[in-house]
Amino acid sequence: MKKITYLVLLLAGALLASCSRQEDTQPETSTDGPVLRMKQNPQQAPTEAAYTRAQTDDKVIEILNRQNDFRWEWADLRTLWSAAQVTGEVAVGYKPLSVNDVDPIIHKVNIHSAEWKAVHDALIERVLQQLNSNGTKTYTRDEIVAEDDPVLPLMILRVTDKTALTLLSNLENVRYLEPYGYWPQNMTMRSMSSSGCSSSTEPLNSADWTTITPGCRLPWNYNNINVPAAWNTAEGQGIQIGVIDAGLSSSQPLMGSQFNDGMSNVGRTVTVDYTRGSSAFTSCTHGTSMASTTAGPRNAQNATTGVAYKSSLHFIRSCDDVVLDASAELSGTKNALIRMGDMTSIRVISMSIGTPFSSGVLKDGVNYANGKGKLIFAAAGTSFSWTSWWGVIYPAAYSACVAVTGVKESGSTCATCHDGSQVRFTVPMERNANSNRNSLALMPNGTTPAYIGGSSVATSTAAGVAALVWSAKPTLTSAQVLDIMTRTAQFYPSRNSTKGFGNINAAAAVTMATTY
Repeated sequence: MKKITYLVLLLAGALLASCSRQEDTQPETSTDGPVLRMKQNPQQAPTEAAYTRAQTDDKVIEILNRQNDFRWEWADLRTLWSAAQVTGEVAVGYKPLSVNDVDPIIHKVNIHSAEWKAVHDALIERVLQQLNSNGTKTYTRDEIVAEDDPVLPLMILRVTDKTALTLLSNLENVRYLEPYGYWPQNMTMRSMSSSGCSSSTEPLNSADWTTITPGCRLPWNYNNINVPAAWNTAEGQGIQIGVIDAGLSSSQPLMGSQFNDGMSNVGRTVTVDYTRGSSAFTSCTHGTSMASTTAGPRNAQNATTGVAYKSSLHFIRSCDDVVLDASAELSGTKNALIRMGDMTSIRVISMSIGTPFSSGVLKDGVNYANGKGKLIFAAAGTSFSWTSWWGVIYPAAYSACVAVTGVKESGSTCATCHDGSQVRFTVPMERNANSNRNSLALMPNGTTPAYIGGSSVATSTAAGVAALVWSAKPTLTSAQVLDIMTRTAQFYPSRNSTKGFGNINAAAAVTMATTY
């Protein structure tokens, strides 16, 4: 009890000292009064030893099993502290006391303004005071700040001390406190994360495409959502799509020098960037498949055509594979969302990547891009043997994303697709008789396509349709494009509990757009 009393006194003294140093340069967002404030019913620091790694994994998986979801706010402090011992870092989202909900305004936040900077600086100072209070070591700001986001109100701190973590969790200014990049120690899970990076070896069935002008392949499932009929009205011209994935192939000229070719030769562009690794180009095939489905060229090379074959493309590599199971991948994806959010030319963003664990960092990135007017499509999830029981994954489960999953021709859930209440649309991408016969997309090289399935290809297909709708009427807002796609979908006005409004209807959507 004496220790807790001392900490409260230390906290109060630091509050006064911090407040006395702040100048109010923005009267409309005054920093008068305390910068930081304790919650009414603060928690006490754990008194027992940290859990072992195996015990921590069990605690996390137990929550995931029980909730069919995972958020760190559902874990107790002992579990959170134990997980922080593993990651060595925690993500801290912050806010001033005058702001209740950051999510809808995060794209407008100026973290360098007096009010926000006061909170940022006070948090770091408070943590340093706590860490340095025992006198065994003097920590500096540079030692504890691993990542200080220049745009969003968040930082990554190298803090594992249970008292410092308890202090942060008890502040009203802390939006979230999460062991950053924690993933259960299961080598099967990690080895499986690369599964999305290999091309299908299923032999092609000639019934799964038709040849169309000027000599390209039309994947069978485009007809199921009336894409060819939509092309009579709109082909995506004048719209730029952003794809965030695990890298493009440098050996696929159709997504490079030959992108603006054939019927796609309308002056469109393909540009690339990366927020993970040292290049946008990798050996992972997934990004090439997704990008080509969304906006691959329609030409005479006998390759598959993309849905929005006259749209421009901006690709950012943000991760190593389709599973965001490392802190660097979460940061990379968040940074990609910020970059695309700031690009006024981008209208649609497609992400066929994700994680079953909610991340405040990832959510902040999604909300930022959404606030900037981007229509974000995200994959509901594609199962491996170890993920089949999970529901809709993140970021698709966030309300600022449009969650998409795949279905069979009959409308039943595809063999590897996740579904759930967050799903808004479905796209047929799997034959009824053979779960290995999916949609078709470009391989890392050559023009012969390969099968690509799961909610991944459903998402990239839906993003392409959104570009068609927007090109039919470029003055539409993202909310209006989403409304049009919703109103013309299979089940509207009803909503299925696991498949949302059902299959999108590209032709009906572009027709409605012209008179919306």
